Amino acid sequence: MAAIIISTPFNIDLEFRTASINKRLLAWAIDILIISLYYYLMLRFIYPILGMEQAIDTAAELFIIIIPVLLYQLSFELFMNGQTIGKKLTGIKVIDREGQEPTWGQYIIRWLLCVGNLFIYIIPYLLLRAPVALLFFMVLYLPDFLCVVISARSQRIGDLAAGTVVIDKNYASNIQETIYLDIEPESYQPVFPAVMRLTDRDINGIRNLISNRRTSRDSAIYMAQVMEKIKKVLSIESDMEPLDFLQQLLQDYNYYTQNS
Repeated sequence: MAAIIISTPFNIDLEFRTASINKRLLAWAIDILIISLYYYLMLRFIYPILGMEQAIDTAAELFIIIIPVLLYQLSFELFMNGQTIGKKLTGIKVIDREGQEPTWGQYIIRWLLCVGNLFIYIIPYLLLRAPVALLFFMVLYLPDFLCVVISARSQRIGDLAAGTVVIDKNYASNIQETIYLDIEPESYQPVFPAVMRLTDRDINGIRNLISNRRTSRDSAIYMAQVMEKIKKVLSIESDMEPLDFLQQLLQDYNYYTQNS
């Protein structure tokens, strides 16, 4: 898996790992299984109930089966924060190159240009209706597959165009390497409610800065610069020392997220 280094707005570098080929294949397999079940239920039960005539059968297949399946990836990624059901179960997701959630435009570009991935979801339908066409759609997917293999960040053509990448959410599996802190809600008094305007990656960057701090003068100056930038962005005032200020932000963020 390739490492991705991303700088936050506070000049803190974060590291992500791209999703492995194995996880991506497993996610695709899960999604295809779900779609296959959809095909089966529609063709086995819904069609007989509707009792459609031959004249409208083709149009019905288009609007009831083909179009929903083609929109499967886009719809789930838009409304599940960059994840289909398969991605969620395998712990991978789509982010943009800045570490943020992609915009709707990025999701749509990614979806439109991943032609091979669109048609991979039609495989179960082709096996039922037109197995000869399967070879043609496998050839369509080949450029995307080769792009994932040879690109530095394992990106498909659509990812390259949209500025997105698929990462492994479970990379930081050790809880000591995450932003999580155990906070007692009954006794804790938060200081900076504005901390919730920061993202997880900003807070993770703060945690990394605290964890990796050194006793050198340069490190202290850098931490003070980060503190001043955060205070300016969040429009807050504080006389705390830089280290105490950043630790307070980390604790407040955990308090609010655990009690929201």
